[in-house]
Amino acid sequence: MAIQASDKLDAIVPNIYSAKKLLVVITVLTLSACASGPRQTDSPRTPEQPTVTDVAPQVGISAQRSSREWLDLAQQSEGDPRNEALLNAAAQFQRAGQWQHAAAVLAQSQNHISNSQLTQAHLHLRQYLLAQQAAHESEWQQVDLFIRPLLTPRVSTHFGDEALQLAIRSQLAQDRWEQASVYQLQRLDRGDIASDDVDAVWSLLQHVREPETLALVEPTKLTRGWQQLLVTLHQAAADPSAGQSLWQRWLAQFEQHPATNLAAELLAEASERSPQKALVLLPLTGQFAEQGQAVRDGMIMALAQRPELAITIVDTQSLDFATIPELLQQEQADVLIGPLLKDNIPRVDATALPSQLQWLTLNEPAGNLTVSLDRQRFYALDTETEVRQAAQHIHALGHRSPLVLFPQSNRGESLSQVFSDTWKQLQDNGSLSFGTYQTPDDMKATVQSQLGVTQSEARIWQVKIAAGKIIVDSQARSRADIDAIYLVGGIEQTRLLKPFIDVNIAPFMQPIPVYANSGSHTLRNDLSENDLDAVHFTDAPWLLPEHPRHQQLEQLIELRKHWGHNLARLAAFGHDSVLLTQQGYWLAALPGLTVDGLTGALRLDTNRVLRELQWARYDGHRVVADTEAAN
Repeated sequence: MAIQASDKLDAIVPNIYSAKKLLVVITVLTLSACASGPRQTDSPRTPEQPTVTDVAPQVGISAQRSSREWLDLAQQSEGDPRNEALLNAAAQFQRAGQWQHAAAVLAQSQNHISNSQLTQAHLHLRQYLLAQQAAHESEWQQVDLFIRPLLTPRVSTHFGDEALQLAIRSQLAQDRWEQASVYQLQRLDRGDIASDDVDAVWSLLQHVREPETLALVEPTKLTRGWQQLLVTLHQAAADPSAGQSLWQRWLAQFEQHPATNLAAELLAEASERSPQKALVLLPLTGQFAEQGQAVRDGMIMALAQRPELAITIVDTQSLDFATIPELLQQEQADVLIGPLLKDNIPRVDATALPSQLQWLTLNEPAGNLTVSLDRQRFYALDTETEVRQAAQHIHALGHRSPLVLFPQSNRGESLSQVFSDTWKQLQDNGSLSFGTYQTPDDMKATVQSQLGVTQSEARIWQVKIAAGKIIVDSQARSRADIDAIYLVGGIEQTRLLKPFIDVNIAPFMQPIPVYANSGSHTLRNDLSENDLDAVHFTDAPWLLPEHPRHQQLEQLIELRKHWGHNLARLAAFGHDSVLLTQQGYWLAALPGLTVDGLTGALRLDTNRVLRELQWARYDGHRVVADTEAAN
């Protein structure tokens, strides 16, 4: 794909490449480059990504020549010397930050010099410059396309390390830590990184989520040792009691490996920081007693399996929050879990807490998160997480014009805004429609209006009036552009909206998939066959029938007969708070580590616990696993 220059540069550089006219092109571009006094550099768009060195093209470029001198040389040359001078001029333009001039030169080269007319060195230089140009525009898929030919071992002998570093930048910008780590390990094997430069490798490798799947290119004992070490650390995190035996097994296989000291330090620190005693803050009496007791039941369930942690639970309904530091000292607790209620979090004076205390809040305070302790983490059972995940999932499935239906309330508007904000981050173009309602009577009108049925019926009526006595056989059509519907409300709203949606989709059109959150998942068996049929929704994995511990949920609900899914989720939440406490060190040391909790797949992003829920759908009145796959 050719790099497109701006209209202004198209005027400077005509779309010609004959031997004679090339001289005019070069001369005009040269004059343009130096006629305006001091050079102005473009401001590149910097993607949000970890800091990685931006490598300027160096190979084949003489620091003694400017872009103008390279253009002068190209004007005087033919064949390979001309091609080399022209490409080096583009490279110097890039180094000077004159990206538009570089784009113009590359566009001429790409449009009028075929790959077969270039030597391998010149071809690789052009591919690298095109990749650099795409990186400047944050067009990362284009970067991958241009850079791919330079990454083949033993085939590409030019721009090896530069290409790998640019490839790493691209992968990090796309949150592809696995492939970025593979490229970094290639640099290690090539000798571009010193074998004892542990930090250079570990800074990427620690973010890998599935170390077993790393597709190493021609692995050596050095790179295999790195991969196997990461596998070992993930296994040690899952089973701390097996940590030492796993470590000794790795050490026996990879003796003298440069990562030995790193691994030893991580395992030793994990042992030192293993939590012993937790002080838990929950409402056990008062308005929210039922919710607090559900969280407590979940914690007890977790401790039955992993009893290494002892806990003391304090009722926040009668707690003097100023006494928390004293209570921590009395209980000799090295962990604080809670509070559960959002308004109680600011009542904890973080400045009075021990600096090394591990603190897991069971909610997120309003506004921006303020971290007071190094080991403070925020964990919330929030609907916002579900809405964000739904937007990402719907986009990943290829839908580009969803309709969001939400109740007209502060909460409904807030959640619809979360969907909108997430969608805008995923794509700049494409449509996003919204419909709101206050009462069940509004729902039908809202659905018909948003699906375009109301407008279609009005047009049909106009045709019938114009036709007079002539019989007009017609049927209202729904909008063809809406390709997915997301329902923000709860079970009662979903049960009313879904039939309205079904009857307002034209019979000759494909059904529009409907998505919802866990509020549309119910324990009750009073659903009619089609109330929620084919509705896709997210929920905590434990609440779905195929979870391996689902029978334990059924037993607990039998014991707590008044429970519904909301309290069951809180029990799962309590269980996972213990799990997160016990895995706290490893979640921070291995940012790519994911813990399979009852509320979802859990991982740590700075100081916030991220929760990935599971998708399911209604098949009639039954809940089954969702088999939809992202593109």
